[in-house]
Amino acid sequence: MAASADPGELRTIDQIIARAREITDPGAHAWAAAGAGQGVTVARNALALNRLALLPRVGRDVSDVDTSSTFVGAPLAFPVMLAPVAALALYDPADAAAAATAAAEMGTSAINSIHMTSPWEEVAATSPGHHFFQLYVAGDRGWMAEILSRVRAAQFGGICVTVDAPVIGRRDRSLEQDFIWRSPGRGTDGLRQHGWDESFRSRFAWPDLQWICSETDLPVFAKGVMTAEDATVAVDCGVAGVFVSNHGGRMVDHGLSSIEVLGEIVEAVADGVDVAVDSGFARGADVCKALALGAKAVGIGRLQCWGLAAGGVAGLVRVLEILNEEIALTMANIGARSVGEITPDYVRWSITVPPPEPG
Repeated sequence: MAASADPGELRTIDQIIARAREITDPGAHAWAAAGAGQGVTVARNALALNRLALLPRVGRDVSDVDTSSTFVGAPLAFPVMLAPVAALALYDPADAAAAATAAAEMGTSAINSIHMTSPWEEVAATSPGHHFFQLYVAGDRGWMAEILSRVRAAQFGGICVTVDAPVIGRRDRSLEQDFIWRSPGRGTDGLRQHGWDESFRSRFAWPDLQWICSETDLPVFAKGVMTAEDATVAVDCGVAGVFVSNHGGRMVDHGLSSIEVLGEIVEAVADGVDVAVDSGFARGADVCKALALGAKAVGIGRLQCWGLAAGGVAGLVRVLEILNEEIALTMANIGARSVGEITPDYVRWSITVPPPEPG
């Protein structure tokens, strides 16, 4: 990967994406950009966000806008978290440690992949009690108990159980680049040497989630929920949060977008648990749309890769700075003084608008 210029010179998200494309190996770029199959779900995520329009309210004092939020007890300076990404080392050698450092600098949380190459304890130490650990059920309960104990000792603030990836989706774009990424497993060291078995992912069932919730005093949330029915079951299992996600369109082609189902899932769980969402979110206005439908926070995945590729920790900090500024400006211009004030009245489904032509 070629060295990048000062990330502080990048003024927009589009500039960061363009810089990352310029300097990233084509195979590594395709790994992050690819969706399952033809990429229809990836496209639908973007199109659905485009179709949900903001409806401003006027005549309100917005001289002091508060972007802060929380998710399962973690305070967030603004409602954007870093979603778990398995192959961050493709974009920065420091991997999850770089992402967690950027999140901590900006006062938010990183959800760190179990596939991280960085030592778990070093990642959690960037902001003890505020970052989350992502768990795939890839072993028996003895194996999971070992992980839960180590996660607690490392001072992660909670556990994200990814429930939507029993098998890896077939991604045409990556296949065409002839690029296959495999976890080096350094961060999981001994856990890979005894008990790691990918077949457990396809055998995951709700009793496994219920057992995890019962075995730890850390908040647990289920990531990858796309129906109100599954959200309700997850709550019954004891989760503190539900994370609406279609895995960035990387597992199921021709699936629904996460923004289309967010509202019904929030309604189904009522006030019982916190709800977050990811998949296709790229701008501050997108985040505000999710807040209007009841999300407490939005996760970014691909943007995380592009920020790290464009300039390491500084590049990812720049991504978060831009998003934070866009959120604050959007809130002021729609008449919302706090995250809690952004209600469904602020959005309406409308026509899809083609992106503006450059220049």
